Amino acid sequence: MGRMDVLDGGLFTTVQDAGRFGFRKYGVPVSGVMDNSAFELVNSLVGNSPDTPVLEMTLKGGRYRFESDSVIAFAGANMNPTVNGKSVELNSTLKISAGDILEFEYASRGCRCYLGIRGVWEIEKILGSYSTYNEGNFGGIEGRNLQKGDQLHWKEIQADFQSYTLSQKEIPYYSSKLTVEFIPGPEWNWLSKKEQDKFLSTEFKISSESNRMGIRLNSDFQIEAKSKEMVSSGVIPGIIQLPPNGSPILLMKDGQTVGGYPRIGKVLDIHLNRVAQVPPNGTIRFKKSD
Repeated sequence: MGRMDVLDGGLFTTVQDAGRFGFRKYGVPVSGVMDNSAFELVNSLVGNSPDTPVLEMTLKGGRYRFESDSVIAFAGANMNPTVNGKSVELNSTLKISAGDILEFEYASRGCRCYLGIRGVWEIEKILGSYSTYNEGNFGGIEGRNLQKGDQLHWKEIQADFQSYTLSQKEIPYYSSKLTVEFIPGPEWNWLSKKEQDKFLSTEFKISSESNRMGIRLNSDFQIEAKSKEMVSSGVIPGIIQLPPNGSPILLMKDGQTVGGYPRIGKVLDIHLNRVAQVPPNGTIRFKKSD
């Protein structure tokens, strides 16, 4: 049995997998990793099945002590990882020895880093997923982010160690300035032509109040919609909502399933991985999909 002790959980670290599907009708969001691409890469590096959970670390990782020899990897944001104080590679399979201490700093590029550990994790599945849903207080470890004193356990997979490092072509580039494509939402025409043009020409700054529920976008210009009565309607990750304050919110993995704000657009799913890696004060522009 493998084990890792949490010495410091970092800023916001949770257990996540691909997500929780089929329960939106009960008000339960999808949850799951914010960056599916990095999640898939890290599980492939350690030789785990694609549905194995990982640790998702936001902005600053944490500090962990391994109590057993282990095979690990990390992908996503560069949090300058070290083992026993020595720098180690991202996007590469690593061998860890019992007693080793793994530590992460603040992300120097990107926003979220994923730690994969080879093995079958000993975590309870809730509604078909290991993912932590903090607002609902379930999934992962007691439905919350990792804290000092927590332990992770896993059944080890007996397999020969094979070191693999991703090529530069396989490693995504994380920019702090992003342009994403969207399709107009059901309430797009609640914006006048002038407001639509304003939305398309504005560079929005990511607020530090953004989280797994939604990316909050600020700018010098408020986007105004026509004043109409809005019936609460279904929403999914990628929907751009426009609250009365005129600052859009881009819904993400822990976003609610029903919303009462105009849905002015839907960001294409292929862009959401990159959106999840733009740090606070980074910028996003929107382009209508052809």
